Amino acid sequence: MSGRDSNTETGRGPASTKESPMNRKTVTVFAATGVAGSACVEELLRQDVFDVQVLVRAGGQQEKSSSGLLNAHAAKQARWDDWRRRGVTVRSADVMDHASLIPALAGTDYLVSCVPLFATESQYPLIWAAKEAGVERFVPSEFGFIYDWEQFWPTDNAHRTAARQKAFIRRMIELAGLDFTIIPAGLWIEYFMAEPVGVMGDGNDTFSWSTGRDVGRIIPHVLAHPASRNAVCPVAATAYCSWNELLDVRERLLGRKVERRYLSHADWRAAYAATAEGPMKAIMGIGVAATECPPGMPLWANWNAMHLPGFRGTPLERLFPEYIEPRVKELQTVLG
Repeated sequence: MSGRDSNTETGRGPASTKESPMNRKTVTVFAATGVAGSACVEELLRQDVFDVQVLVRAGGQQEKSSSGLLNAHAAKQARWDDWRRRGVTVRSADVMDHASLIPALAGTDYLVSCVPLFATESQYPLIWAAKEAGVERFVPSEFGFIYDWEQFWPTDNAHRTAARQKAFIRRMIELAGLDFTIIPAGLWIEYFMAEPVGVMGDGNDTFSWSTGRDVGRIIPHVLAHPASRNAVCPVAATAYCSWNELLDVRERLLGRKVERRYLSHADWRAAYAATAEGPMKAIMGIGVAATECPPGMPLWANWNAMHLPGFRGTPLERLFPEYIEPRVKELQTVLG
């Protein structure tokens, strides 16, 4: 699915040819010390196709977190120092002030925003500053559903409200005259594995699955592909399978049954209504939206299978023990 003036060339894998220094684009990553942002910077360095910058908040400005998990300043500082040693330019700015943001974005070709769901509004000043700084392309934080569609689903909920805001931000990017790349990534596995696992529907429909780390890893490859300009690129960064297939793998790795609850749209609506305001309510809203998706609508498309055949998500056999299970415990602590 592509937007205006998009290059529709297909069938190429991730960019692997290093461009000459005169032709290299510069990618600036905002919210770079989060899970997706860190993985994006690391993959940009490994890929070695773009020059890399990160934009950090000026001292005293606190970022938001959709999960409630925040990195300590000392850990973030250590990461920035490590990136500097490896050739990354780190620029600081008051991210709510255009006069500070414009010079910080000077020289940026592609601006990638990895802000979490509840910090969506922090992208508004970035758009204006990007326009003034001569940025070519903006990649907003839309690493979930295809929000242009979800905003019109019938049932109002916290996640649909976020979808409407994200769709509005897309219009702002176009109004500013910037190119865009939208990267929906389906469901993030780590947010849905607490038991009893609430399965969306009967568990047999195919979904796009991602994790924060694989979303970050796939962003540079999407950007390097010519078909990503002014395009919506829905990816399955980790896996493309049904709930039942995913949970069967988890059961095999755990050596036990995973408790499951198969919930219809009505069940998800009831669960959403019974959930207190907060991050968990927005997560429950995702279940409402997913089970309301009209039959046949490709909400869970797999763009990378066509355009990035060389990209591989983290194998589930490694992902569950190394990342998902520890992450589920962390999230249970903060989300309840």
